[in-house]
Amino acid sequence: MRNTQKRIIVAVLGIFSVAAAGAAQDFSFSTPAGQTVSLSSLRGNVVVLLFSGLQDPQRREGLKAVESLADRYSGKNVKVYWISVNNAAELSNDQLKGMSSTIPVLRDNNQAAFKRLSGKVAQLPTVVILDGEGKAIGQPRGGFNPNSDFVNDLASVIDRQLQR
Repeated sequence: MRNTQKRIIVAVLGIFSVAAAGAAQDFSFSTPAGQTVSLSSLRGNVVVLLFSGLQDPQRREGLKAVESLADRYSGKNVKVYWISVNNAAELSNDQLKGMSSTIPVLRDNNQAAFKRLSGKVAQLPTVVILDGEGKAIGQPRGGFNPNSDFVNDLASVIDRQLQR
């Protein structure tokens, strides 16, 4: 194969991989009560996912931030979830139930969604925002800086989506 043909093939594969990265993905999570919530069931809503775990020292601050987002967008087409990356041996369902009083808590049993949606960030906490079609908006936001305007930064992204 000539170099020109190889470059064309590489360019086409690159285009497909970029398109696939922005494509809607479906993942399922479990509730502490054993029910299943899939991302496809949330289509039509802007979805905010906070991936975190017991080992995350910023878990409480990140959780408070997304709880304030949930309050801000109550009654709108915005769904906010705290997603534990801990398995049941590390964090029981009873413990998981008590993690948040204002937003639903889910479990990413095998961390498949976290690994796929966090991309190169792959740190805890990570916030991912999905549009109404289930596509990730922008880059995942890894880490939590309590000195930043984290909530308003995320709210500006959500507001733009709600105006569409």
